[in-house]
Amino acid sequence: MDEQEKVLVIGASGALGMEVVKILKQKEIPVRVLTNTSEGVSKLTPYSNDIWKGDASTKSPDINDITKGISTVISSLGKSVSLFKMSDDSFYETDYIANKTILDDAIKNGVKRFIYVSIKGADVDEDYSIAKAHKMFENELKSSGLDYTILRPVGFYSGLNDLAIMAKRKVIPIVGDGKAKTNSIHHKDLAEVVVSYLKDGPRMIEIGGPKIHTRLEMAEMVKEKIGGQIIKVPKTMAEIGNKIPKFFDEGTGDKLDYFTFITTNDMIGDPHGSITFEDYLTTLDLEKLP
Repeated sequence: MDEQEKVLVIGASGALGMEVVKILKQKEIPVRVLTNTSEGVSKLTPYSNDIWKGDASTKSPDINDITKGISTVISSLGKSVSLFKMSDDSFYETDYIANKTILDDAIKNGVKRFIYVSIKGADVDEDYSIAKAHKMFENELKSSGLDYTILRPVGFYSGLNDLAIMAKRKVIPIVGDGKAKTNSIHHKDLAEVVVSYLKDGPRMIEIGGPKIHTRLEMAEMVKEKIGGQIIKVPKTMAEIGNKIPKFFDEGTGDKLDYFTFITTNDMIGDPHGSITFEDYLTTLDLEKLP
């Protein structure tokens, strides 16, 4: 494979990005990676000798021409939706501005293809900051002239770690009656799907895991693994609670709003992968959870 077939992965040191990079390494596909932390550089060193460190959300000059010599960009870059992960950046800065910075560079350097991992619900009518930032970048990508695939996963198992963290504190909250269904996916399974679209793929696809569960069923699995008491929070009360001052970080209100939306509506995508939520829970290291 020649130099022009090199792949750039941004958001490379995150849970999904790391799995994408590992697969590309295994397939002996040349890969360039972007991370904005020294910790990320250390994590990525075994998988690439072409590591760039910089912050795309600030349009850092350190990443000018990062797409030069790149055939395909894979973006798993986005702000965490966890209530327990703090970040000074807004969803607008991380999910829109940072991705657009890379897209502009890709257009300038003649990149052929751009694969973007968005979220299911990016096109909802409600004015959610998280959904809006993803949708704004989707629109930029669609009008860029590049070949592209947008993947909208319904949610990651790791995105449910907040339930496990709260279960350690003996409470597992469920918004509404818990009957809303989802088929969340393991980031390893999603990484396989992402890499399968390296050369071509659908313009848009909603991705889920192998099994559909209700939110209550998933909470019961967490309870069986960790303990704690399941508490049902009426949707109206949750919506009031979302207006409480931001105790965690600047985006907490946005996160709570979107959490209420996704947990009270069915979030189901095309089934992929083989790792079940039960499988994921058996591998969860409770000591590493705050």
